[in-house]
Amino acid sequence: MTGEEDERQLAYLNSPTGQLGSGYVRYGAAMYFYQSGRMSAQLLEIYRILCKLDEVDPRAVARHEGIDPDFLSAAGQPVGESRDA
Repeated sequence: MTGEEDERQLAYLNSPTGQLGSGYVRYGAAMYFYQSGRMSAQLLEIYRILCKLDEVDPRAVARHEGIDPDFLSAAGQPVGESRDA
């Protein structure tokens, strides 16, 4: 796992809502962070449920459900910053 790959996946995770296929792109990125142990199963499940709904923001849904969508900052790594920095 490289800092560059983390940045790429973070960009995918933050794909704008409403773009065709963006829900699946976000879910794929969420799986990347889940598999590396940096995303909770609860947050991954939100991305899974919403993968067919490109227009719905999973971060807003997570906040509504009481789940911190900023999982990287909660783990001590600022969102958007590579681990290798």
